Amino acid sequence: MTAPEENGAALLTSLQDDTVKLIAYTIVSLKRDKERVMDGGKDSLVVTDSMTCEAFQSWILAKYLQQKVSDPNDVSQKVPRGQLIDPDELQYLRVYYVVSHRWPRQPSKFEQREINALRGIRDVLEQPSETG
Repeated sequence: MTAPEENGAALLTSLQDDTVKLIAYTIVSLKRDKERVMDGGKDSLVVTDSMTCEAFQSWILAKYLQQKVSDPNDVSQKVPRGQLIDPDELQYLRVYYVVSHRWPRQPSKFEQREINALRGIRDVLEQPSETG
């Protein structure tokens, strides 16, 4: 891979910045002869935090496994999705993701008020003194 290609690939997976990121992800199982996309394992979400690839993948897997779904033996009951997955398959779960788009983070109202107050102080300090 050339340097520009590596930079482009890094932009598709890097989550370590302060932008607002739209991320599309898929959870797959790589268990031999049972490779598949997991039920309910495709989604998109917005992430505003800076995080490592490993932290993101761990978060998505934990969220997925804890998600309450209908129990196939009793549809009136909800159980964590992790209880419905063969424990031997858990080690083969992987998260594929791409950053579909990035936007600059908008300032919060507090930050904007703080900036306006600091500008007001600056303007007062820059005015010439009346004494002299």
